[in-house]
Amino acid sequence: MPVILVVLIQIMCGVHVVKTGQERYWLYLIIGLPGIGCAVYALAILLPDLLGSRDGKRLIGKAQDKMDPERHVRMLRDELVITETSQNYVRLADELLRIGRAQEAATNYQKALTGIFVQDPDILIKLAQAQFDNNDPVSCQKTLEILIDANPDYRSQDGHLLYARSLQQIGDLDKAEDEFRVLVEYYTGPEARFRYYQLLVEKGDKLEAKHQLETIAVMARRAKPHYRKMHKEWLTKVNQELKALG
Repeated sequence: MPVILVVLIQIMCGVHVVKTGQERYWLYLIIGLPGIGCAVYALAILLPDLLGSRDGKRLIGKAQDKMDPERHVRMLRDELVITETSQNYVRLADELLRIGRAQEAATNYQKALTGIFVQDPDILIKLAQAQFDNNDPVSCQKTLEILIDANPDYRSQDGHLLYARSLQQIGDLDKAEDEFRVLVEYYTGPEARFRYYQLLVEKGDKLEAKHQLETIAVMARRAKPHYRKMHKEWLTKVNQELKALG
């Protein structure tokens, strides 16, 4: 291994020791045994730390999903057999939706709408999302209208976004624009405004569409780093679109 690379790895491990408050003997090991010391530190401290972090757990979860995507579904079906409750139907539906089986998810959300949960707004929003993901915007719209009628005081920015998107998918672009125009004024992230931009492009209003992208970019520049990190995916799309528009 090149000496410069070994030194860089030593520095990185040493910085991690200091920043995380590890025992000082790790520094002696890293400095005294180049390569071997770093390898031992990585196995003993860095790897467990990574696997225990949120990002590490996400990586492990993705790997497990690829190896056995049905593992949680089987467990949740067993729980439903033992105890048939609305909560268990929702938990199964949530997992089915997560792994991309929207039609099955919608069926189980519908089964959860019984008893005191027959008009539950949280379940209705999840049902609407599953219907939308299953390429059924008409059912999605109807479900959200049932939610609104049954729970007039209920507020959900994600539900509102889903309603606007369902109208767009159905082809009711004018009504969808009305919803987006209200939505972007209070939605906390850039997604709603970016989807509003896409609607405006579809309607042929390129000038206003570009204005929406520029607004997102300005808001992002003025926001705190945490905001930009949280919404990195959408902000990357915004920058790509702005570059394409010149």
